[in-house]
Amino acid sequence: MTNRWNWIRAGSVGGLVFAGFLSLAAAQQPPAGGPGDGKAEPTVASKYLELQKEFEAVNRKLLERFQAAKTEAERNAVREEALKLLPQFADRLLAIASKEAKSREAFEPLIQALLLGRGGEASKKAAELLAEHHAGDPRLLRLLPALASQGGEAGTRLLEVLAEKATDRQVRGLALLYHGAGLLEQADMPGPSPLPPEKRQAAYAQAEKVLRQAVQDFGDVKIPTPAGEQTVAKAAEEHLFVLNNLTIGKVLPDAEVQDLDGKKVKVSDYRGKVVVLDIWATWCGPCRAMIPHEREMVERLKGQPFVLISLSADAKKETLTSFLEKEPMPWVHWWNGGESGGALEKYRVSFFPTIYVLDAKGVIRYKHLRGEALEKAVEELLREVKSGEKK
Repeated sequence: MTNRWNWIRAGSVGGLVFAGFLSLAAAQQPPAGGPGDGKAEPTVASKYLELQKEFEAVNRKLLERFQAAKTEAERNAVREEALKLLPQFADRLLAIASKEAKSREAFEPLIQALLLGRGGEASKKAAELLAEHHAGDPRLLRLLPALASQGGEAGTRLLEVLAEKATDRQVRGLALLYHGAGLLEQADMPGPSPLPPEKRQAAYAQAEKVLRQAVQDFGDVKIPTPAGEQTVAKAAEEHLFVLNNLTIGKVLPDAEVQDLDGKKVKVSDYRGKVVVLDIWATWCGPCRAMIPHEREMVERLKGQPFVLISLSADAKKETLTSFLEKEPMPWVHWWNGGESGGALEKYRVSFFPTIYVLDAKGVIRYKHLRGEALEKAVEELLREVKSGEKK
């Protein structure tokens, strides 16, 4: 049985992803005597399977409507409709699982309720039931990353509980690691309601504390990955590098790349100017959608101490240069040298576009802004430059 819980989700930097909302194991096959045969009452597993089928049908229709939409407004309407439906499914999942919350079959509907509930009451109640009845379930191991990235406050709280109470040491170690990583992500991404500066710094400090504890207490714990085993210590150090080098308030480190003439260049070459570093690729739809506004912004800010740098992650430089011949993008262009390594590795790029907004001293002041929010941030930093020049 394939996993049916695929959905539409709004990414932290915008856009819409159809598929892979949750990566959970297949639902249990309904046992003999399931609904419709007149032999027994429906079980948790059979109810869950029926709801999965309904979810899949709704998802298919929404996907078709999204693909048929002709305007961004139409696509946004589908997105909003989908996001409003998620908590409704979460409530129904919780209802299925809560009466037999101790049972093994209740585990996956509870996880789904937590993740689809978007931080509402269903999420909180599901997290409580999972902590109370399933802290020793080995299936938690594969779900810890989703709890950190998609579980919101309920997922964060469950990770805290698991780090203290899980019976398996590997689960405890990974729960602590992903708890720290989740705190960092929540503080570092803008989202619909970004943290104010003082709360952001407190969140960074808490994330660092949790990650260092993970290294100290569970550094040797293995993390199974497709590329082979990794340890908690190594993974935590990766997150700590991001926290100490790539978060708001830090000076963005240099990563040498090439301009279109093959000359080595770096961000610090532009000290004294406000810099927007837009890490993109020609195949990236959301990246291309930004081009008209970027073109207007560059034109409006002509003559000011500002530079827009687009750093391409295309595999071949010729792909970039051919694109620029057809699409006017009159600003600075760099090439990473390929689709891996270089600045992509140095800046831990995991999605496109990845955007850094730097002040005249090279300090990261904003991340992942687009459109009017991006231009507003640039104008604010330009006012700081002008104010400093008057002193």
